[in-house]
Amino acid sequence: MAEYTLDGADVSWPSDKELAQLQEIRRICAAELAALPNSPRDVVGDIRICRFLRFNYGDVTKAAKGYSEFLKWRVTEKIDNLRKGLIDLSKEEFTEWLDSVRSPFAPALAPFFGETPDGHLIIFASPGYFKASEFAQKRPSCHTMDSDLQLVRASMEYIMKLVDDNCYKRHKVLYTVKLVDAIHLGRETLPIFVPEVRKFMQDNAGQIMAHYCDHDILILMVNAPFIVRLVIGFASTFMSKRQTNRIKVFSSAGSAECQKILKALGPPSMLPESLQGTRKAENIPLFWPLPQDDESRIKEWMARRTAGVTREGATKPPQAAERTEVEQEQIELPATPITNLEDTAEVPETLLKATELKAVEIEEPPPLPESSGWFTCCAAP
Repeated sequence: MAEYTLDGADVSWPSDKELAQLQEIRRICAAELAALPNSPRDVVGDIRICRFLRFNYGDVTKAAKGYSEFLKWRVTEKIDNLRKGLIDLSKEEFTEWLDSVRSPFAPALAPFFGETPDGHLIIFASPGYFKASEFAQKRPSCHTMDSDLQLVRASMEYIMKLVDDNCYKRHKVLYTVKLVDAIHLGRETLPIFVPEVRKFMQDNAGQIMAHYCDHDILILMVNAPFIVRLVIGFASTFMSKRQTNRIKVFSSAGSAECQKILKALGPPSMLPESLQGTRKAENIPLFWPLPQDDESRIKEWMARRTAGVTREGATKPPQAAERTEVEQEQIELPATPITNLEDTAEVPETLLKATELKAVEIEEPPPLPESSGWFTCCAAP
């Protein structure tokens, strides 16, 4: 059996031509960049801007427009507040904080499930256990749907920082893989049939995907019942065709092609038993046992008087543990400079000409090869 290669996105380091284009985007967005309260590398660095460029197929005008909107949104929505006390936590510390502030009825999702051999971050979800109705209705008055939105944003900030750091460490553009085990999906009321959750997704999902664009290399849905067609059809209303082309759906984890992809992601010891791996569910952080089955946790949740996160940031951010010199060396990254406006003088004139703004009609890429007959019947229209 031939090995499977994750080829849904360009992992190459930005080329000289792209670096020149990034400089042009910075010139266009100079006012927005200057308005930022902070300028961390994962927000203003080459890799982040390159995601906007590649998301728009190399069109500088469209990439600059998307990046400009992203920067304005960060200021308007006070996104930097959500980083305070959280962004420098270890994955274990962030996981512990997230578990302490989330609803016990929140979706079963492990943001740091694993890493592929190439360095892509794997995010695991099992939506079949999600009690969407209880999630919307059983909550203390202090924790609104906006609180959940801030949790999503804080998590995305942390994930993008983590991926960005790994990009510079490995000197290539890395992404996330969303591994979705759809077993039992349909047993609970689907989120799209719960008005509050559906509105939450309609209002925010498209915005999240636009501002945190081009971070997925693969969305793999496994053990998917026929009802998944409805879910993907709904999701396609706020996903670009570029994003939907990266979705692969399989009705069974045991199919030969599905197993080929799963083996490319990691060893059996990383995968849960439902995906024909050997990892016990209780060894997956934020997954099992399900907090929604813990009556004491639900009681504590309903008695809360203060939300764990607001638009001003984490209410009680944890104290990051002190690290030994050895641990610090392990997380320190090589000093890779961010190209700045002064660097443009070193770029050949022929490359600078490539950044001239032109009105280009972007063609949608052809769909990826069908993964199976199941993917064909579930594909978004």
